[in-house]
Amino acid sequence: MLVPFFPPMGGGGVYRPLSFVRHLPSHGWRTTVVAPSPEAYWVRDKSLAARVPPECRVIRTRTWSAQAWLARGRRGRASTTRSSRGFGVARRAAAAVLLPDSYIGWYPFATRAALEIARTDPVDVVFSTSPPESTHIAARAVHRKTGLPWVADFRDPWMNLHLLDASSAWHRDIHRRMEKSVCAEAHVLVTTRWHESHLHQVYPKARVTRLPNGYDGEELAGLETLAPPPASPLRIIHAGMLTQRRSATPFLEALSRVLLADASLRGGIAVEFIGPRENENEQSVRRLGLADVVAFRDPLPHADTLRATRAAHILLLVKHDDARYDGLVPGKLYEYVGLRRPILALAPPGEARDLVTSLRRGEVASPSDLPAIEQALRTMIAHHRAGRLESSYDLSPRPELDRARIAADLAALLDGVAEENAR
Repeated sequence: MLVPFFPPMGGGGVYRPLSFVRHLPSHGWRTTVVAPSPEAYWVRDKSLAARVPPECRVIRTRTWSAQAWLARGRRGRASTTRSSRGFGVARRAAAAVLLPDSYIGWYPFATRAALEIARTDPVDVVFSTSPPESTHIAARAVHRKTGLPWVADFRDPWMNLHLLDASSAWHRDIHRRMEKSVCAEAHVLVTTRWHESHLHQVYPKARVTRLPNGYDGEELAGLETLAPPPASPLRIIHAGMLTQRRSATPFLEALSRVLLADASLRGGIAVEFIGPRENENEQSVRRLGLADVVAFRDPLPHADTLRATRAAHILLLVKHDDARYDGLVPGKLYEYVGLRRPILALAPPGEARDLVTSLRRGEVASPSDLPAIEQALRTMIAHHRAGRLESSYDLSPRPELDRARIAADLAALLDGVAEENAR
């Protein structure tokens, strides 16, 4: 398994591959993970390392990735807050010169390590997960040199074709050729709902399987026995990364409107953002005079984050305010569903919003629609004041979204691929 984000790295890209290596052994699969050095990413969660099962072999490699450099603070220390403007400039510069992405410096080390494993250890399937797409480019090289079957997992679509602006028409053409090559050579493409239909349309000969994200039921076990949060203040928590394209500012502006309209609410609401972020969010809090209501916390160990979110009255989801991201479902949304707390989802029409509305899990509004955000917030505040916040939504268990079940589906897929290759 070529995995670009793996414990003790943290962040949303870690949990899906981690759940796979945890649950695949019970279905007869032994996993070896090739991952870059933890210093190659700016988000860490050392507690996750304890969740890697002992039977999973982890091979760490060097990397020349630009992200490894960007992940360091001014004095060489890891940082959990980065400059919105500075990172945006660095990202655009990297996109102009590094293809397919700024992680391509990992390619030679990942390829070399995977080939060495294939030479010395019986391997049945190569598995790669993206973003970043450079992971698939490394897996393609391993597949070409060994003939091993290859499963390419797209947590998100190809970033610089579907989610970001390519630096030029030439860059876009290169990305399109890379995507076409990966989709043509991988034995199976694993993806989500929106991307599944797109791949079927553009690459009709490709074998595409949908495996949704999910939550880890083992991690959530026992949290329901925790005492419910006190009635006051109304606790709203967002757990996860805030970036230029996923900003808390519209929510903060809507919250400011609500508090200005009803001063009695000011001491009765507490909002907390847990996780890495760009500094524009804290600047918005100061500008709007919300420092007594809104707090930011650096990333916590994942188990502590789960306990904190379970103790919230409302879980806040902030999605990208960009139509290109409509088909993406943040991994934390599934975790929110597993935590069985009401959700306030700032999401445009698309798969994430559909999940919240179809499950009747909470309220939704578009990420930049201030009146809609304000109304959704007022609705949930009114439910809370009336003592019916939880009863207003369906907070029943959703075991079909447990990653243990999803890993079982992946194991069946791997069984089929390996059997086909052995014939």
